[in-house]
Amino acid sequence: MFLRKLALQNFRNFSNQHWDFTKTTIFLGQNGSGKTSIIEALNLLASGDSFRAGRVEEMIRLESELSRVQALFEVEASRNSISLAKPSSNTVGVANDKAKSPEELKLEVMLTRGMVAGKKSQYRLFSVNDVRRRRADFLKNLSVVVFRPEDLRLIEGSPYRRRLFLNQTLSMLDWEYQRSLQQYEQILKRRNSLLQKVRDGEEEANILSFWNLNLIKHGEFLQRERSNFIDFIREVIFPFELNIEYLPSLINEARLNKYLNKEILVGHSLIGPHKDDFLVKFSLPKKKIEDLSLLAYGSRGQQRLGVLWLKIAELQFLHSRINYQPILLLDDIMSELDQDSKAMVLSLLENYQVVLTTADDNLAKELTKTIKHCQLISLNP
Repeated sequence: MFLRKLALQNFRNFSNQHWDFTKTTIFLGQNGSGKTSIIEALNLLASGDSFRAGRVEEMIRLESELSRVQALFEVEASRNSISLAKPSSNTVGVANDKAKSPEELKLEVMLTRGMVAGKKSQYRLFSVNDVRRRRADFLKNLSVVVFRPEDLRLIEGSPYRRRLFLNQTLSMLDWEYQRSLQQYEQILKRRNSLLQKVRDGEEEANILSFWNLNLIKHGEFLQRERSNFIDFIREVIFPFELNIEYLPSLINEARLNKYLNKEILVGHSLIGPHKDDFLVKFSLPKKKIEDLSLLAYGSRGQQRLGVLWLKIAELQFLHSRINYQPILLLDDIMSELDQDSKAMVLSLLENYQVVLTTADDNLAKELTKTIKHCQLISLNP
């Protein structure tokens, strides 16, 4: 799976732009030039969602009715089981400059504001080689790993940030996980509303029975998949000796019964995957000290190494479960890393296709000299 072209039409601040890609492509640009929008667009093709937009409309250029994100990939023979249909001539920037072959794959996401030409429309429309696909089928085609400055707070940030890391990785790999997560969140919201009504005397406690069963069903599945992912991370070899502990808020019938009175009192659910967390630990072999909390005892540099370990694990986890290499997307993080971390990131570039953004002109020039098969694209005016 190799990214060859990307085209954006009315996406964020881009009106109609397209780019060609090589093994490592560096986008150089000032803040506000659209660097992160390119990373966001590629992530959209892989996940169906934005990592920064609260609503679909935020990704559509102002005063535009719709937006298109298209990408053209070269597909290895082992992936030719994908249904490849003949594309139409209705393309944006990845227009066919030669006849479509079975080794090429075009992915497209069209975004709307809910209305197109005066008619109601879905907010997201997915296509594979110009043939409309269900979201679940579309998301089987591409996997990416995104590393953003916000990820550097993964260790020191809130449990929500760490749960998001687990959810995004597992959802990209498994549509069943994503669907179960959506179901769990909807059931949780409904159950919380009912807990408040029971507290206020508007409903009897037995009304919760149906919702409890479904909450347990989806909750146990989510925690089982998260546990498997944590087990995989634990086995990833890294120069800095690290470990990880899953801290699940276990959900089952006995625990729900145990916490029921407290939940009615506070009006929301107190246990389940929405309360999960994990703890990254490190060891000091020379001092014979093991399993220190990286959050409590690690330096800022060590914490960033811990984040890098998690991202490498995410990359290897995806790669181990799909028959192609994920694309590595590095959004303006090199300047945030110390020299040791930079060296580890650079070592990754040899094994994966990489799209990297930076605002540092000197860094961009240095990387183009260091990295083989690299091109530099400037977004500055």
